[in-house]
Amino acid sequence: MLIGILYFFIILLVISISAMAGISGGVVLRPIFDLIGYHDVREIAFYMAVAIITMTIASTLKQLKLGTKIKFNKALTLAIGAVTGGWLGQEVLHLLNDSVNSEAIQMFQNVVSILILLVIIATMRPGIKTYQLKGRFLDVLTGFGLGSLASVLSIGGGPINVAAFTILFGISLKEATVYSITTIFFTQLARMITMAKAPDGLAIFDMSLLWFIIPAAIFGGYVGGKLNVQASEAQVAKIFKAVVISTILINVWNAITFGLSLI
Repeated sequence: MLIGILYFFIILLVISISAMAGISGGVVLRPIFDLIGYHDVREIAFYMAVAIITMTIASTLKQLKLGTKIKFNKALTLAIGAVTGGWLGQEVLHLLNDSVNSEAIQMFQNVVSILILLVIIATMRPGIKTYQLKGRFLDVLTGFGLGSLASVLSIGGGPINVAAFTILFGISLKEATVYSITTIFFTQLARMITMAKAPDGLAIFDMSLLWFIIPAAIFGGYVGGKLNVQASEAQVAKIFKAVVISTILINVWNAITFGLSLI
C-alpha cells in the first residue's frame, strides 16, 4: 500500500511536468524507480509501460480537445515504425533479462541514458543545424529507431523523440511534442503486447499497484496536455531542458550505485 501511494504521487508530479514538454515521463520515472529499488527491471518496465500508455492517451485527447493540429499521415507512419521498434526492443530486453543480472542491466540503461541525454542537451543550443527530411519511408525508419531504443532502455523516449523530430524534420518544439506523444504510445503498446505474450504473461506482476499508477497517469497526462497547449514555445523549451538535466543527475547517481553493487 505504501509503495503504491509513493508511486502515485511521483507519477502524478513527473508526468504532469513531462507531458507539458512532450515527454512521456518514463525517461524520468525509470531512474527514480531504480533509485527507490523496490522492483526489478521487468517489473519496472511493466509499470512504466502502463503509466506511459495511460498518460499518452490522456494527454493526446486533451491536446486535440484544445485545438492542437496533428498531421495524421505522419503520425501513422511514425507509429508503424514505433510499433515494430518497440517489439524488437522488448525482445532484446527479454534476452538480456535471461542472461544478465538485473543490476548490470540497470547500470547499462542508466549509462546509455546519460550519454543520450547529454547529446540532446548539446543539440538544444541555438543555431543547431536542422534538416527537412520528408517521405514515409524515413518516417517509418525514424519511428523504428526511436521505438527500439526506448524499449531497450525501458523509457518512453520523449526527450530523444523531441530532439530527433526537431532536428530531422525541422519542425517546432511544440509540434515535435505532439508526434513524440503519439510515437511513445505505439512503442509502449507494442512492448505491452510482447510482455503479455511471454510464457509467464502478466501474472508475475502485482496488479494491485495499477489502482495507483493508472489514475496518477490519467490526471498527470490531462494536466500536462493542457499546460502544453497554453505554454509558449520558450516555456516548453525551458521545462524540457530542466527535465533532461534533472534526469541526467539521477541517472549518474544510479549508474554509480549499480556499478558499485557489481564490484
